[in-house]
Amino acid sequence: MFDAYVGTTSGGFRLRDDALEALGLEAERVSAIHAWREGDAVVVLAGSYGNGLFRSADGGRTWSTVDAGLTESTFRFIAPGPGHAGTLLAGTEPARIFRSEDGGLTWRELDGITRIDGHERWFLPYSPRSGAVRNVYAPPGRGSRLFAAVEVAGLLRTDDGGRSWVCESVDGDEDLHYITGHPHDPDLLYAAMGTASLTPDAPDDPPRHHGGIARSRDGGGTWQRIEADYTRATIIPPARPDLLLAGPARRVGRGGRIVASTDAGDTWQPAGTGVDMPMPDMVELFVAAPDDSVWAICSQGRLLRASPENWSWSSALPSDADVSVESIAFTTRSG
Repeated sequence: MFDAYVGTTSGGFRLRDDALEALGLEAERVSAIHAWREGDAVVVLAGSYGNGLFRSADGGRTWSTVDAGLTESTFRFIAPGPGHAGTLLAGTEPARIFRSEDGGLTWRELDGITRIDGHERWFLPYSPRSGAVRNVYAPPGRGSRLFAAVEVAGLLRTDDGGRSWVCESVDGDEDLHYITGHPHDPDLLYAAMGTASLTPDAPDDPPRHHGGIARSRDGGGTWQRIEADYTRATIIPPARPDLLLAGPARRVGRGGRIVASTDAGDTWQPAGTGVDMPMPDMVELFVAAPDDSVWAICSQGRLLRASPENWSWSSALPSDADVSVESIAFTTRSG
């Protein structure tokens, strides 16, 4: 049994047994959320879109602000980081990464990002801030190597745990939405990409194709595009590492579909049973739940879930829920 902690445009909620309970922060757009169990208590971190970070040590009943070591206030993800228990990483707009070693009480910026040549040119089509760190991925068995997907900048890579970084395009694309990889093969990577670009096509050059999904079999050294449509979300379900799930779309934010591949993206099959195709929206993020199901946050605030056994999707929210979902985290129940 598990609970889902849900960030929405109107605060935080706990979803338990198909009942949605408000946890406060109703004035905040909770764009990033993370939760974990400490003994009998649940600690929740809620990153807002513009008003900083909030922490609860009692499952969301009370909240306090966190600002120690933080220099940005617009959060895009919070997730466990490599290292000892309690290590967390958070990504923000503008594109910065912060690390906590004490469960989110204090933070330290991995400031090597601001030493990347040209970082001041990074941008977002919908925000005045320079780039957004949408997620970080640590390949298994690669020590201090981390990748970070940055919209619109490129793929960041560090081999020293975040002290220094390089930023590179992926098959000529700089609009990186998500980076992930195979749990047993550190060289097999997948990057979800949008269509924005730092470098416009020259008038005399043939137009370049942007967006889709790219695959690397050599740890990011070279890339091959395996899906052409604009994509924000991919996942390898932990319960089915032989599968790759993706949510490409014909247009930004709408016309999406859900597809799966059993051959590392060489071919794709429909995986959207229960969902109208094309979708009125698109998948923003896939998240694996403790029961091996996969949940999908969609661009218009829907929250869907399905099992990898049949990919039959249904709403994860109660029928009377009037919320727009932005982020989600899971905790197992005690006892």
